[in-house]
Amino acid sequence: MATTLSTAARNAACNAVVDLVDAGSGAGKIRIKSAGGTVIAEVPFADPAFGNASTGVATAGSTPLAGAGVAAAGAGTNAATFDVTDSDNNVIWSGAVGNGSGELDLDNISIADGQAISISSFTHTQPA
Repeated sequence: MATTLSTAARNAACNAVVDLVDAGSGAGKIRIKSAGGTVIAEVPFADPAFGNASTGVATAGSTPLAGAGVAAAGAGTNAATFDVTDSDNNVIWSGAVGNGSGELDLDNISIADGQAISISSFTHTQPA
């Protein structure tokens, strides 16, 4: 039988992971990368970055979501993956970028140099 966590345990584990984003001297960030691993853009979080988890899911706060317009620092064919780091650039977790799907949801995954990056939604989910 596989291990199954209670909702309280999922919330605690999820909160422990997302709280690491706030470690370091300032706000953490999202590094959006191409399929080849080139960093296309870095989007700073608010500090604190995430609210408390509910049913094992923590959602990023209003920044970088609401009205985020961080210009891309380099052009990639498509945004494919991301790293979440603390302010000291320690990677906390990585995942896939999506357009209508994925943990990190962008309004447009085809990013040109200088284009504004708009994040539709961003969550971290602790598996059951």
